[in-house]
Amino acid sequence: DTRIVYVTKEFQSDGSPMYTLEVADADGANAKTILRSKRSILSPAWSPDGKRLAYVSLEKNRPEIYVQSIATGRRKVVASYDGSLNGAPAWSPDGTRLAMTLSKDGNAEIYVMDLNSERLTRITRHWAIDTEPTWDPDGQSLVFVSERGGSAQLYRYTFRDEGVQRLTYEGKQNLRPSFSPDGSKLTFVNLNEQGQYRVAVMDLDNGIMNILTDSRYDESPSFAPNGSMIIYATQGEGRGVLAWVSVDGRVQLQATAGEGEVREPAWSPFLD
Repeated sequence: DTRIVYVTKEFQSDGSPMYTLEVADADGANAKTILRSKRSILSPAWSPDGKRLAYVSLEKNRPEIYVQSIATGRRKVVASYDGSLNGAPAWSPDGTRLAMTLSKDGNAEIYVMDLNSERLTRITRHWAIDTEPTWDPDGQSLVFVSERGGSAQLYRYTFRDEGVQRLTYEGKQNLRPSFSPDGSKLTFVNLNEQGQYRVAVMDLDNGIMNILTDSRYDESPSFAPNGSMIIYATQGEGRGVLAWVSVDGRVQLQATAGEGEVREPAWSPFLD
């Protein structure tokens, strides 16, 4: 009762790249192309009802955030502000808002957009880069990546008091956070001292972090809606492939490498 979305990159006969946005079964089978573009597609994210996708497209030679209906293919640009960055869309749990990273005011900051009015609320105000927001399932806070401490680490913003708390300290960097469905855990990519990017999970009650994979370059971890597995992209047979790991790290699976690179997977919510 779930699906996944991911981005592929293949080279055409003339050597130019072609990017596709694909929706498939949870094991990667029965893929359906949602979008094809000669420019990069980034950061696909499922709406809470599983009927829409938000993503970043560079098809107009600048990053823009789109929202697209999976059933009809209709889509709309929701963020195309001047500046170098319109990125990292993340749906609120009720589906009415998008958190995103914008540099419209000169620096990369976290904003929240009301999708009905398209009104923006600025969340962060800091000289450092703030990016990659993700919503707590209760809608009361955001976790994001910031370099305000000197390296890219995870921080939590609470709407109630507008407070910001640092969450991660282990490793050179911690990136691409994503909550478990019950809000008790975060999965993210941990860069260790040896330069390896690996999937990690943190228990938010006690702050304990566990490394789940032993790869060199993992990216974009995303929880299954039952919280038991995590999908991510890694390197296999010389190209990007889909992979899965259980939350305790005991079960690890990897898809057979296809013709193109697979990047940026995200697991859907339960579908009706």
